[in-house]
Amino acid sequence: MKILKSLSAFAIVVIIGFVVYLTVYKAEQTRKLREIEERRLIRFDLDQIKSFQLVRPDSSIYFERGVGRIWNITAPVIGEADQKPIFQLFNTLHKSDILYDVDDNPENLDVYKLANPDYYMAMNYDSGEKDTLFIGSNTPDGKMAYVRFPKDDRVLAVSTYLTDLIKEPVRHYRSRTILNVIEEDIIGIEIDRKEGDEKRLAFNYNDQFWVMTHPWNNYPADLANMRELFSEIEESYKRILVEEKTDDLSQYGLDDPSFIITLTMQLGMPTKILLIGNQLPDKKNMHYAKQFDKDLIFALEFSLIKVLERDAIWLLDKQPARFNREMANKIVLETTGEPIEFHKDATENWNVVSPIDKNVSRESINLLYNISCFMVVREIVTYEPEPGNYIEVGLDKPKIKLSIYFNDSLLSKVLYGNSFMTDNENTYIRINDLPVIFLTDAKINSNVNNVLKEIFSE
Repeated sequence: MKILKSLSAFAIVVIIGFVVYLTVYKAEQTRKLREIEERRLIRFDLDQIKSFQLVRPDSSIYFERGVGRIWNITAPVIGEADQKPIFQLFNTLHKSDILYDVDDNPENLDVYKLANPDYYMAMNYDSGEKDTLFIGSNTPDGKMAYVRFPKDDRVLAVSTYLTDLIKEPVRHYRSRTILNVIEEDIIGIEIDRKEGDEKRLAFNYNDQFWVMTHPWNNYPADLANMRELFSEIEESYKRILVEEKTDDLSQYGLDDPSFIITLTMQLGMPTKILLIGNQLPDKKNMHYAKQFDKDLIFALEFSLIKVLERDAIWLLDKQPARFNREMANKIVLETTGEPIEFHKDATENWNVVSPIDKNVSRESINLLYNISCFMVVREIVTYEPEPGNYIEVGLDKPKIKLSIYFNDSLLSKVLYGNSFMTDNENTYIRINDLPVIFLTDAKINSNVNNVLKEIFSE
């Protein structure tokens, strides 16, 4: 009984100690967070800034927030601001710490060049409130700068990395990329070519995947190649500023452009349209270009043109029969005989359950995967084929059918039609009831024959 009472008392002491520890720990964490917050230079929501000015003695820069992520420069030039340096400025403001409280009640601000500062950042908020960060001289070692807010008597010291950003000239903030967009904001793209509507390409983002809407509707796009296209659009620069404005677009081939790129943006941001014209006569690796709603004529490099010139098949998913192999637990292979049904058991091994009962090797299952989820299509033969097109290539009565399931849910289905030989075996196929006849050079017949050989061999 004494032992039981001792254990109970010990447990109570442990519990009390643990509660005290948690209380002290939480208080210490709160104190540390408060200290960190108090050392922050900016303690307000930067997302609520609707406009700001970077004031300097030569030529101040005025910014206004547009729709979504867009910021516009309204003076000394008019145009979109580059998103990256704007993000860099705001991010640096958000993360900047007060390195030193230099003077709590300065008698002479001239010592710090803060009486009538040459540089400051003036901010206007959605609420109507205003604030200003005045920038003085650098500290003697040149690593910090003196700053102050008008509502605070203190003189503070911050990293010159922040103050140098505020002092950057307008060209640092003016957009130099051709359309000033980032990939994640794009929800639609259309590429018009001089050859006409038959060469026009259009894609939409459906919240999960990119799909083609023209010339082949609702066809899945190749994600890697779409990213390459968007990377070229996002990162292509205005290499040469040719002319601020012209009344004669024909001299640059922009009255009848070789390419027109139209981007649909999320968050209500305005549509971006780029016109691409002739090659520069003295620089064959560059083309004239302009935004549809802007006057500036500039030159862009050929790397974007190379991507735009590629065939539609380059932007389409080359493995439209792919599926998650980990989910697959049933396969049905139909040839000239009775359908063959494979099941995966709890140990991840595969067995034939019909028309015979037999274990099957992983190698045979991989052969079937090679002509389904790993299979690469080489060509789109016909989109929205007529019944006669299926008959011509043997897909009206396919010689081989392969269906992959998760339980009774169909993951993928491939129909294999006629084959012919060139340097490789070529086979006409149809996938998942898509209205498309594909051509593949995967080894369909040899893979299926090897699987059948294992199943029906003695």
